[in-house]
Amino acid sequence: MRNAIAGSWIYMIVIIFMVVLIAYVAITINYANAFEQNEYMIKAIEESEGFNNTSRARITQILKNKNATVQHGCPKDDEKYQYIGILDGVPDKRKKINKYDYCIGRQTVNVGGVDKQFYKIIVYFSFSIPVLGDLYAFQVAGETGGLVYVYDDTF
Repeated sequence: MRNAIAGSWIYMIVIIFMVVLIAYVAITINYANAFEQNEYMIKAIEESEGFNNTSRARITQILKNKNATVQHGCPKDDEKYQYIGILDGVPDKRKKINKYDYCIGRQTVNVGGVDKQFYKIIVYFSFSIPVLGDLYAFQVAGETGGLVYVYDDTF
């Protein structure tokens, strides 16, 4: 009887180790997918020369194809960035809801007498368990390079 009870601790340790390992792998895969999606979104803004109707249409298509993110609220404006939440491709400057597809921020920096626009895109992915649902939303943020001649900007 003593050996049977002592052996159950080993099984419990193995099960806990497996749960932690599987959770780590699941979070890593979800992060990689969300990061890849974020990079495609940044590339769309840089190629469209700003956050305009063309880049919004491309980003909406990227979101439909990849589906690696969850809806979440936008962070508060800080000294660098002014954020806008995007829901179904439509900008919402009010920030009243907590269910945006992604958030985008913009800052203007004067570099050598030239104003450059920098955009920051924030998407969220979640760690979810089928019975418990979404446990925690992780943030993935990316920033564009400086754009000098911004075309038809939404901000």
